[in-house]
Amino acid sequence: MKSVVSSALIAACLWVSPVAMAQTVPATAAAATPKHGLQYLLPAEVSPQRLIGQPAVNGSQAQAQELAFVRALVAGASAERMAQARADDGNETPSIYNDVMGVDLKTMPATWELLTTMAHEASAVANYAKFAFMRQRPWGADKTIKTCSEADPTKEFTSYPSGHATNGYAMARALVEVAPHYAPGILSRADDYALSRSICGQHYPSDAAAGRAIALQVVDKLLADPRLSGQVAAARAEIAAAH
Repeated sequence: MKSVVSSALIAACLWVSPVAMAQTVPATAAAATPKHGLQYLLPAEVSPQRLIGQPAVNGSQAQAQELAFVRALVAGASAERMAQARADDGNETPSIYNDVMGVDLKTMPATWELLTTMAHEASAVANYAKFAFMRQRPWGADKTIKTCSEADPTKEFTSYPSGHATNGYAMARALVEVAPHYAPGILSRADDYALSRSICGQHYPSDAAAGRAIALQVVDKLLADPRLSGQVAAARAEIAAAH
């Protein structure tokens, strides 16, 4: 059975506690600064501080509530749902929407290209934001939390925003644009894909919410960019021909 992040939960996760308590970040992690890797947008257009708010900090009530949510989610996940979370953990391609669309999107080159273009640009913004905020992951804050895959200590302070969720929502937004009749299924799958990150113990729900916020803002900018109008038109025509 699929689970989705409710709008109320997302709204709550976007609220940040005014309690400010510094977290300890290893010097090696704090010194790392990724390149933007943007192809279409300018860094000033997508500054993380402009797109999303600060995450809850260690020691705050908001952080404690989110950590408790992740613990309960991991503990209560069925074997079937955990298997889905593991599959989502290893897949950041448009194929996550194959079942919704009823077709292998790899066989639709124009649509695949559009979705990967959107995901790449949104991912570049999310990656930069991770190092701007340096939030500790749930499994770092609570060593008892089990993860879907082996925890990578070099990524312990890259929780906010969720890169997987950013990619998933970026592709969903673009796919809804060219295949609006599939919107309910696409958006449900995007939410479920984002929830997998918490079930995997890798992210807090607010990490996914921040990824969603980045994805929607980035993709809306790209959809309005005349340089990408050809990709959008080609994908729309391809979807129409296939369905």
